[in-house]
Amino acid sequence: MRTKVYIIIVFLLISSINITGCLNQINDKNENNNIKTINVGLTDKIFGFYPYINNYDISTMEINFNIYDGLVDFDENFRIIPRLAKSWNNPDQNTWRFYLREEVKFHNNDILTAEDVKYSIEFIKKNSSNVLKDLISSVADVIVIDNNTIDIKTDGPNPILLNKLVDIPIISKQYLESLDNLWPIGTSAYKLVKYSEDKTIILEKFENYWGDKVEIEKALFYIIENDEVRKNKLISGEINIAENILPIYLDEIINNKKTSVKTISSTTVVYLSFDFRETNSTDFKEGINPISDIRVRKAIYHAIDTKSIIKNVKKGFAEPASQFLSPLIFGYNPNIEILEYNQNESIRLLKEAGYEKGFNLTLDCAIDWYDDLIICEEITRQLAPLINVTLNPLSVEQYYDKILNRKSAFYIIGWIPATGDGGEIFDYILRSVDEQKGFGTYNLGYYSNQSIDNISDKIMISMDPEIRLDYMQRGFKIAMDDIACIPLFINVLNYGLTDDIEWTPRSDMDIRLENIKFKS
Repeated sequence: MRTKVYIIIVFLLISSINITGCLNQINDKNENNNIKTINVGLTDKIFGFYPYINNYDISTMEINFNIYDGLVDFDENFRIIPRLAKSWNNPDQNTWRFYLREEVKFHNNDILTAEDVKYSIEFIKKNSSNVLKDLISSVADVIVIDNNTIDIKTDGPNPILLNKLVDIPIISKQYLESLDNLWPIGTSAYKLVKYSEDKTIILEKFENYWGDKVEIEKALFYIIENDEVRKNKLISGEINIAENILPIYLDEIINNKKTSVKTISSTTVVYLSFDFRETNSTDFKEGINPISDIRVRKAIYHAIDTKSIIKNVKKGFAEPASQFLSPLIFGYNPNIEILEYNQNESIRLLKEAGYEKGFNLTLDCAIDWYDDLIICEEITRQLAPLINVTLNPLSVEQYYDKILNRKSAFYIIGWIPATGDGGEIFDYILRSVDEQKGFGTYNLGYYSNQSIDNISDKIMISMDPEIRLDYMQRGFKIAMDDIACIPLFINVLNYGLTDDIEWTPRSDMDIRLENIKFKS
């Protein structure tokens, strides 16, 4: 995960194959000073290369999508743009027809055909442990029309299939079937040259790339998990781009004549959530769970001073959140208001609900990322006058194990909508848990609201964007009126750059080498 502050649950699925150790396909050319080379400091290791990735996290995907292309892509504003598919249409509501670019070459110079697209999708469909399988669960069939035309059939109307296909890399059927080789071969602007696990990834420009000419000829990605070390290497000029610069280092970088900071709003909404079950809940095995009462949830919401958290803990590098989505994502409802900090109202609501003397509650918190523990301590302190909150600090592994097994009564979490569409919040988080249908996969507290379920059904099949937007906005209003979560803030990202680099970070946190240039 790139941002070390928040858990991104959608990126937790595990598969069984990984490229490990040190791989080197061709001789490294580090000594050639004429090559335009950029050095990037990443915060986290990656989990292999496609098609054998074993985690759907940001760092892994951003490296892979400098090597691979999908049929379509997002621009910086989460609008769908062509990639390997130059155009598409819908012959009927269950069919998406794609017209491929011609003479696209893989890094081994295989020519892209519709058979490769079919193979790429079926490769995922056939592997039940593939981390991308949920993205194409609605695909019923893939039909090759000719070398450059392909139909993707869905089991019903799927209005956001394009959004989901953004993260489906296209691989070479001929290469994968003919060679027992784990080396990644894609069609994108860069090819993998060297990989030292947890240390260094080296990419070089692919001369036969189908797209626009790129300036960066070589890129070295260094895994630098220590925040201070990453900052120091930026200031010394050892790296040109540093991910996730902490607020405490910003002045030092800005005041250095050779470095600067680029700040951008992310799409990660950080929020508090609960075990919503009335009986047999995690912290209340006997009797009634107070959290199942909306008045109690509202009381907790009113008791949390998010402005103070943003100012004093996040040092101003966060934005207020009112719902599960940031304004950058389709489905956001601008008419939803934040419940203001008001302890008197909290006291009134708890008394009305019969909890004037409070109750005991455990707050689970992952402490391996910067400022998580501080935020959890602050929330515990703010709630202390009302309820007795016990802070339970856990390692990331322990935290994941607890929340994914739905054993947490109260926890802090963050979510990035990987599809760029609010519909996934309904399917993954807000729908009632239905394992057979695959709904509510990350509804970790058994939240259930029939009105939300009904709206989710409509969001899932409506092909009209305006109608879908109306459904989503109504659905988010219902959810927030019901206090389906307590939104805390939207994370703001800081990137450090050397002064010779021209680049604007993206809100999806992808570092696309083809968009980076050296200043003239």
